[in-house]
Amino acid sequence: MTISWFCQWDRSKEANPALDPYDRQALAALLRGCPGLIEGHVFSPAQAHDPHYADLGGAPVLVLQLEFAEIADLENGLQAGGYLSCLADPHFLPSVAGAIASHQAMLTRRYPVAEPQPVATSTSPEGLLSYLVEYAGPAEDEQAWHRFYVGKHPHLLSKFPGIRGIEIYTPAVVISGLPFPFRTSMQRNKTVFDSADAMNAAMLSPVRDALRQDFHSFPPFTGEAAHYPFHTLSVRGGRAR
Repeated sequence: MTISWFCQWDRSKEANPALDPYDRQALAALLRGCPGLIEGHVFSPAQAHDPHYADLGGAPVLVLQLEFAEIADLENGLQAGGYLSCLADPHFLPSVAGAIASHQAMLTRRYPVAEPQPVATSTSPEGLLSYLVEYAGPAEDEQAWHRFYVGKHPHLLSKFPGIRGIEIYTPAVVISGLPFPFRTSMQRNKTVFDSADAMNAAMLSPVRDALRQDFHSFPPFTGEAAHYPFHTLSVRGGRAR
């Protein structure tokens, strides 16, 4: 099992920034050289449709997901003066200046899909489409909640037409020197499609209604269940999986 570090930049009342192509490429270069990184993903907001979440606006300006095999590699990067400390410098990503950053480390669980490889001819030039979900929690009984979720939901997700990947994340403790507040989300998950059009088609399938029915059967929980689609720039680090 690997560790995924999520860092999220949210809009503030004073600013409405947007990641520009220059900063996107700066992040790609940063991730390519990140010690111990298996793979990193740069998520920027995309337009797609989910009939059960009609308004998908208000997405974070930027989300990073960095995947490591060893928590020590991640923690080394997160220390003051570590490799990833540049993310706290407002001059490093000027296009998102004014956004509010927060972060959380999570354990990564992958689930099989029928056809994991994207169709090259249908893949968006802006990268694959990732649909990220974040359950803030808490649940009345978090162990019961997680058992229910992983016992059924991944199997339903795998039935989406055109789905290329499924990952589910649960909290881990990471020691950090970054001046960002920690997020305390109960769970995240990610589904991956070739493009926004492919996600839209999947969301109109009967699978989406089955997932919604399963949602209404979840053990009691509170907090927001945020759903946002993102263009996805994926970068392999120096360490192969």
